[in-house]
Amino acid sequence: MADTIREQIIAAYVTRLASWTTGNGFNYSCGGTVGRAISHIEDSDLPACNLVPGEEEAEQRYGQNVCQMDVKLEAFSKITTENRSKVQEKLLGDAIKIMTDPSVTVTTKIEEISYSGGGPASVEKSENEITAISARFRIKYETLIGNPYTQ
Repeated sequence: MADTIREQIIAAYVTRLASWTTGNGFNYSCGGTVGRAISHIEDSDLPACNLVPGEEEAEQRYGQNVCQMDVKLEAFSKITTENRSKVQEKLLGDAIKIMTDPSVTVTTKIEEISYSGGGPASVEKSENEITAISARFRIKYETLIGNPYTQ
């Protein structure tokens, strides 16, 4: 069976995250390791990112379900000589850009994406050389009522 519109959007963003490299104009290369709703990333895989799909809301309008899905993007990096806070701010800027850059069409399935908040995140380990951020986004898209596979 085909993927739902929601799944197609999530998969498109996982693919987009692989382009998160310094060669593509970002501060860090978190696209080397892209996870999807994973609970652990190995230190050897850093820098890395993880996309976590969340709940959504839907309302019916003119034969359509207008859906708004929340996703969280986590980014992890090792700290070398830079201040932790500066690394976190650069990671957050990269995260916002990779998810919402209007010059890039990730998929035509979405109507709108917006940044809804984020900032420094805690890391499971107490080691000082690893830092992280999380950023939340809201993705708006439509499907036919009763058919989540078609717009």
